[in-house]
Amino acid sequence: MPAKKTPNINFMKAFVEDFIEGRIERLDFDLDFSYHVINRYDKMYRENRDFAEAFAFYVSEQGFDQGERLPDDEYLQLIHDQYHELLAVEQEGFL
Repeated sequence: MPAKKTPNINFMKAFVEDFIEGRIERLDFDLDFSYHVINRYDKMYRENRDFAEAFAFYVSEQGFDQGERLPDDEYLQLIHDQYHELLAVEQEGFL
């Protein structure tokens, strides 16, 4: 059986990775993150409900939402840490 396609999950992972790796500036990330989550969450949910919920918790709620007043370096570290928490949970097979 072929692997299920996950274009919206893949997009959001690449988007966050682009920010972490410095290919997207904070302002652009901040402006586009909510837009992409709003437009892609339901599609992500259909692709993999557990991953979508974990992404919303780790990256959106515990990362993006908590970093509003942080300086750029601390914000980047927060997003990095939360994203890697998500990846660890995924790799451990919980998603």
